[in-house]
Amino acid sequence: MTSRERVQRFLNGQTVDRIPNGLGGCETAGLHNLAYHRLKRVLGVEDSANRVCTFMNNAIFEPSVLAAMEGDIILLGSRMCPSRFWGQDAVREWKPLSLWGVDLQVATDWEFRLDADGAWWWGDRVCPPGALYFDPPTGQQIGVSFADISTPSPDSFNPSHDLPEPLLERLAEDAKWLHDNTDYAIACGEMIQDLQLRPGGTQSWWMRLVSEPDVCHAFLDKAVDAALSQLRQLNDAIGGACCMLGIADDMGDTRGITIGPDLWRQIYKPHYKRLFTEWHKVTDMKINLHSCGAMMDILDDLIECGVDVYNPVQISAHKMKPETLKARFGDRLIFYGGVFDAVNLPITTDRDTVYQTVRSNIETMSRGGGYIFAGVHNLPGDLPESHLDAMLQAYRVCRDTGKAG
Repeated sequence: MTSRERVQRFLNGQTVDRIPNGLGGCETAGLHNLAYHRLKRVLGVEDSANRVCTFMNNAIFEPSVLAAMEGDIILLGSRMCPSRFWGQDAVREWKPLSLWGVDLQVATDWEFRLDADGAWWWGDRVCPPGALYFDPPTGQQIGVSFADISTPSPDSFNPSHDLPEPLLERLAEDAKWLHDNTDYAIACGEMIQDLQLRPGGTQSWWMRLVSEPDVCHAFLDKAVDAALSQLRQLNDAIGGACCMLGIADDMGDTRGITIGPDLWRQIYKPHYKRLFTEWHKVTDMKINLHSCGAMMDILDDLIECGVDVYNPVQISAHKMKPETLKARFGDRLIFYGGVFDAVNLPITTDRDTVYQTVRSNIETMSRGGGYIFAGVHNLPGDLPESHLDAMLQAYRVCRDTGKAG
C-alpha cells in the first residue's frame, strides 16, 4: 500500500495497514528548521535542503526525509510562503541563508538583515542573539488604549473572492508534479480566506462580539462567502490531487476557549456550520482544522459543523488528556498530532521518558484508528537528537496497531 493509498483510505474511514505518519504534512505538524537539521542526522539523510516554510521557522519536509522516516503526507504549499515548493523550477525561488549555524534556504522575496549586535531582522520581526524565533520587537504590541480602538463597518470589509490566477496555475503544476513523481498523499496548506477576523484590533473585536453581535455576523458572513468562492477555484486547480486542505483559527488558549464556549457558539458556530457544510459539497478535500489551545468544550460543536481532521491536539492544555479526547471523540474525529508536547517533555527529559510517553500517547490516540502521527504543533528548535530518535522509535513500535480507518 502506497502512502497515497494509505491516507486516502484512512480519511475515508477504511482499514489501512498502519498508522499514517503525518510529520511535516501541514504547516503546524512539523519541526523548527534547527530541529529538522538534527532530524536529518538522526535519519542519516544527507540532503542539504532545509527550506523555511513560514514565519514560524518550520521546515518543508523533503521527499528524502519523508522516505527515511516513513512519512506519508507531503505539503503542496502554503499562503504563508511566497515561493513554490515543488517542480523543476522551484529552485529559482529560493536563496541561501546561514542562521543558527545551519545552512538554510529562504524565499527569494523575503528580506533578512543582520545587525551589528548580532540580531537578525526578518521584515519587522527580530531574532535576538541566542534566540530561535522571529518576533515583534519587545513592547511593540503591549497594550492598546481605548482611545486607539476603532470600529470599522462591515461595509468596508471586502475580502477577495478570487485567488490569484498565477497562484492557482502554480499549485496545479506542483500538484501534478508531486502526483507523477511521488507516491505521497498530497495535502494543501492554508490557502483560502479564514474566519480569524479582528477588524479594528483584537480588543475592539472582542468587545463588539458582545455589544454588536450583528456587526460581527456581517463580517463573518462576508468571510465565508469569500472562502467558499476561493475554495471552488482551488478545487478546480488541485482538488483531484489533494486529500486535505488546511484552515486555521486559534480559538483556544491553555485554559479553554478564549472568548468562552457560549459566546463562540453564538457568534462563530453558525458561520463554521455554513462554511464546512458547503465545503463538503464543493470538494472531496478533507477539512484539516488547526486550532491551538484547550478545545474540549467546543469539539462536539466543530464535529457537528463538519470538521474531519483536528490539529495540533495540544495535550498540555486544560482537559486535553489523550485518553479523554479519544474516549469522547475518537469515533467521530481524526486527531492529527498530540503525541509529543514540548511543554510536557522539555529538553531536559531523559530519552526513556520521552520514548515511553510518546509510545503511550500513540497507543491511546490510535486505538480503534482515527489518528495521524505528529507532534504538538511544530516542535522547537532546541529539541535534542535523543528526543527525535525516541519519538520516531515509539512510532515504529506502534505503527502497525492503528489499522482501522
